[in-house]
Amino acid sequence: MTSHQVPRLILASASPARLRVLRDAGFDPEVVASGVSEDFDGLDTARAVVLLADRKGSAISPLYPGSLVLACDSMLDLHGATLGKPASPAEAADMWRRLSGNEGTLHTGHCLIDTRTDRRLLRLASTVVRFGTPNEAEISAYVASGEPMGLAGAFSIDGRAAPFVKGIDGDASNVLGLSLPLWRAMLNEVGVAITDLWRATAT
Repeated sequence: MTSHQVPRLILASASPARLRVLRDAGFDPEVVASGVSEDFDGLDTARAVVLLADRKGSAISPLYPGSLVLACDSMLDLHGATLGKPASPAEAADMWRRLSGNEGTLHTGHCLIDTRTDRRLLRLASTVVRFGTPNEAEISAYVASGEPMGLAGAFSIDGRAAPFVKGIDGDASNVLGLSLPLWRAMLNEVGVAITDLWRATAT
């Protein structure tokens, strides 16, 4: 594939963590927040994140012909309960009391739309997260930092909550909001080599 054939990469997400995952892996997407509704009408977590990713991608893709539009949505399933971003500090603290000593599954729905061909791929990646047992003072301090307010399940594995996560089973990048191995596989399905989307190496 020559350079003039490489499509633009659009990230239909306002998530700083998702953008950081892509940039750290060598990509410079254009970021366009979709602003769509995040209601999912009682679906289970796995189906809900795929639906929301599809909704985000579908809202943005008509605006960007000749592009690859990537949209994702992540939520934590804890014993059948869906945990998204906390709505208040009190809810974030309550989430952490529920997470403490437990195991949950972080689901991320991925939607890739190739607007050159109108091909749409919907995929799910899931990673098991095993939580430690932070005490009340640690939970209060973490919530007061503000970090959990923008995070699905009120946690991340690469920030201040990292010491409170005992381990994961599965893809680490998925816990940050975007599965890089799945992203590569989806690109292959639409005939794009992941290396063609890497930013130019500085000389």
